[in-house]
Amino acid sequence: MITAIDFGCYAIRSGCRRSGRGTSLVVCSERSEYVVLPAVERYRQLLKDDCLVHAECEEFLTVYGNHARRARWLSRMPAARIFSDGMVPQDDPPARQMLDLICTGVLPPPSSGENLCAFTIPGAEGRDVSCRFLSQLIRMRGYEPFPVSAAEAAMLAEGSETSFSGISVVIGAETTELCVCRLGVSLASMRLPVGADWIDIELARQFDIQVFDEDGRAWLDLEAVREWKHQPERSLREPAGERDTVLARLYRAVLTQTAQSVRQLLSGPRVRSVLGEDRLEVVCAGGATRISGFASCLTECLVDQNVAGQVRSVRTVDRPELAVIRGALISAELESRSRQDSRRHAA
Repeated sequence: MITAIDFGCYAIRSGCRRSGRGTSLVVCSERSEYVVLPAVERYRQLLKDDCLVHAECEEFLTVYGNHARRARWLSRMPAARIFSDGMVPQDDPPARQMLDLICTGVLPPPSSGENLCAFTIPGAEGRDVSCRFLSQLIRMRGYEPFPVSAAEAAMLAEGSETSFSGISVVIGAETTELCVCRLGVSLASMRLPVGADWIDIELARQFDIQVFDEDGRAWLDLEAVREWKHQPERSLREPAGERDTVLARLYRAVLTQTAQSVRQLLSGPRVRSVLGEDRLEVVCAGGATRISGFASCLTECLVDQNVAGQVRSVRTVDRPELAVIRGALISAELESRSRQDSRRHAA
């Protein structure tokens, strides 16, 4: 079985090919969050009545993944993130347990043949520690782990029209990943410790978008911000009010950093020697790119950084939240094919 898993800070997604259905892709997705409730009989019964999957962690009940959103009314507190600051939690046993359970739920059973699983690593820091832990989870499921870059994966999924050459930008919840590729091979890459969550947090702070727990304490209601941000009428080019204007300004701050990173990557000696004066397409993926006006806003930021002459176009992909998992699966399939060829030649 060849599969892939994208450990995103917003959602954990797995992908594999449907057996006997050609190239049909099967994707499973679970939110990267959990809700904590007291381990008392009243809550156990409520969870049972609502058919909410949960686990017991010491003195608490934890509702995780997609079920966490349905349990928010029981807690009155925002769901906790499994990946703290984009990293695998080191001192949070419930979060590590939830990560193990979600990984078990989204990965299909291994087969009797080769079992390879490509996976992405979340966060900008502590990636070696995260890689070791996530690799261990994957091995426990019966797969051989194979780490891949989110930006390279997105290029594999969406770069066929340009022979898998160009600039890939993936804006995640906690990080923004970039790479410059030629024929599917990364020439240079970069990872920024800023993503869609920063935009949501700043918007919630500036407009006091909050939810209150039973003790009257205020918490930022990021879920409400996300629901508002992804409404069809939102646009970075035509803000309809003060909140829309602030949203556009926050996006521009992130995209300015992104454009600065593109300039830095393109000025590297390896990129310049391989690509020369070639103009490249910028391929953008990640849920944050769905908003109207994203491509034109990034184009303006690239112009401001004096790299527009090296860019042919900026394109946001269809279903941008699935680009990374699709590309990760392609990467695993290519790796499996390469290993098979090596074994044949060795024989």
